[in-house]
Amino acid sequence: MRAHGADCERCALACPHGAISFSDDGVPVIDADACSRCDICLGVCDAFSSTRVTMADLHARIRRIALRGETVVLTCKENVFPGLEPAANVVVLPCLACLSPEFWTLVLAENIDVEIAADLSYCADCERAGDMGELLYSHAVETAEAWSGRPVGFTDIIPEKENLVKDLANPVGVDRRSAFANLVGDVGDIASGKRRLRNSEVLQEFYERRERSRALARLNLGNGTEFNDFVPEGRTKKTMWPKRQMLLEALDRDPGIAERVPLVVSETDCERCTNALACAAVCPTGARRPDPADGTLAYDARYCIGCGLCANACPEGAVDLVEVTAEALLGTGDGEAEA
Repeated sequence: MRAHGADCERCALACPHGAISFSDDGVPVIDADACSRCDICLGVCDAFSSTRVTMADLHARIRRIALRGETVVLTCKENVFPGLEPAANVVVLPCLACLSPEFWTLVLAENIDVEIAADLSYCADCERAGDMGELLYSHAVETAEAWSGRPVGFTDIIPEKENLVKDLANPVGVDRRSAFANLVGDVGDIASGKRRLRNSEVLQEFYERRERSRALARLNLGNGTEFNDFVPEGRTKKTMWPKRQMLLEALDRDPGIAERVPLVVSETDCERCTNALACAAVCPTGARRPDPADGTLAYDARYCIGCGLCANACPEGAVDLVEVTAEALLGTGDGEAEA
């Protein structure tokens, strides 16, 4: 957006340590010494991505845990003390605020049993994210719950990595006979192969990739470059931003969510439009572009992020930003929503 002339500063405003500034050409610059790697910028802007894991990777991991039939437990590094080894169903984040409302909405729309294990009293003293982390995390979860109509669970306990002999050696809260019976059951699962199948990362990755491929096929997003004789470069590019794709996947799971999700998108007054295509020239996502068939303005609301660059560029003032719901994104998968 900024590379195309927008003046968005959400990342800089959200950064708890003022580590983000902007160069003369508008590109964000990160002060490595000031950055605490809280990943809050990932939750407020699609332009930022972790060097360790993307939101798509994180979502895939959560789905694999759910496919094993386990509850997904999310926590932050501030809540994991030395000596605590979280179980395989626990996802430890730098800060819970690195997850956007769209991410939470997708997880809830998929009916994934998800819980948060965090003592929010630690947020105030957190050197990584501070009060901004709690503020943004709470906003994201509450927004997703309102959009999806489903709740996020909370727990006071972070599950620890299982140990077959732990209960037998230290039978706290359980008698030795029950502890031994549990051990025998686990050993039986190992011998029969059930435990391997249940915990097989390869198997769960296969199921997750298959389900995700089906979801993306249903969305028919058409990302990538297409040949277009009506632009100087000879090709146009459509880019689906991660948060919008997550929202579309959530709508695919539950279309009823759409009416509860407010959006800002662009709208064209066709009577004033002269097809100058100035709006298409500045569109950072390809939501507006010349139709490869005849060169007239084509518009796909699913790619529109409401940045307003098109409204500023239109010489006829034919483009405005309007408030709609996500219902405007439904029913456009098989073609274009023409301007």
